[in-house]
Amino acid sequence: MKALALICLFAATLAHAQKGVDAEISRQQKELAELRQQLEAERRSIETLKKRQTGAQERLDQISLSIDLAEQVLRKMAATEGNLHKSVAETRDDLKTLERRIADRREVMSNRVRGLYIRGKPENLLFSGWKPGEGDFLQRIFFMRKLLDHDRSLVAANEKDMRQREAQLAELDRKLADLTQIKEAKSQELNLRSQSRKEQEVVYTQLQSSVASKSQALKKMEENARLLTEILRKLEKRRQEQLAKDKQKKPSVLATGQKYCLPAEGEIVSQFGLQYHKVLKTTTKNLGIEIAAVPGTAVKAAVTGEVALVTDIPGYGPGIILDNGSGYFTIYANLAGVKVKQGDKVTTCQELASAPPGQPRGRVYFEVRQGTKTLDPIPWLKQ
Repeated sequence: MKALALICLFAATLAHAQKGVDAEISRQQKELAELRQQLEAERRSIETLKKRQTGAQERLDQISLSIDLAEQVLRKMAATEGNLHKSVAETRDDLKTLERRIADRREVMSNRVRGLYIRGKPENLLFSGWKPGEGDFLQRIFFMRKLLDHDRSLVAANEKDMRQREAQLAELDRKLADLTQIKEAKSQELNLRSQSRKEQEVVYTQLQSSVASKSQALKKMEENARLLTEILRKLEKRRQEQLAKDKQKKPSVLATGQKYCLPAEGEIVSQFGLQYHKVLKTTTKNLGIEIAAVPGTAVKAAVTGEVALVTDIPGYGPGIILDNGSGYFTIYANLAGVKVKQGDKVTTCQELASAPPGQPRGRVYFEVRQGTKTLDPIPWLKQ
């Protein structure tokens, strides 16, 4: 009986550990499903770009991003596969423990049946060696009931374990099916990633062979920067003119001495300042930063201000420019679902829009200006 108790304790410990592994598998499968949805969206975008016959640079960016996502999917698949293997092994261990427990009880009950066969009636088995005068009739009845209750408990426990065994066998079958499915999906994903890499090489070769494409891309970046500076120059001029007209109106002041808000949650994938462009093989100047935000997440005001303009930002699409006071402007672009309009007052961390679906368009652009002078946004984000 002591051995049975130890087996029960060990089984309870294993069950607790397995619940943790199963919960982790469930979380990983959910994250994997989301990543695969993003990856499918990227691949559809690539096909759309092919049909539109867009520039090689845009296609290359899209393909590179899909490969990065594929790498994330494959890593998540490998982690899920590892946990499924672990869960299958633990389920098999649980089954072995159950089967040992069932076998031990069956042995006890077999010994009882063998004893009954040899000795005849149950009382002959229970009171073997009982001498007259050593106990009365009630004592015999008491012990006989104890024996029968014990046998009934063994039968009930075995029936319960048998039901649990059937449930665990079904669970094992399900996990083995999940394991087969993840292995097949992983194999398919490896093939798709291989195809994407081949396509990346083809597009990269096309881009490298075209000096005109490089020159055009650089000119486009410079033109976008010039157009944005022109927009800021007009906004600053308008601000100065309004102050001159209404001399009693106090100029807005940049809110300092408080924590600024991160415009969007995500990794900074494009830094401010001079950056070496891997594809163009030249150094370009980034006027702001790009944040790889999850599509649909909130884009927030870095600090209090007034919406100076809602417009298309050259090179970045839908955007918002905030007048933050003291001649400072913050620019947010690559947006979806803009929630403010020109003239609105906004506070720090107020939601302005959402990060758009798809990459690289999912990268939220953020820029800081003092008048028309560009500033590094990173110190703002660190406050």
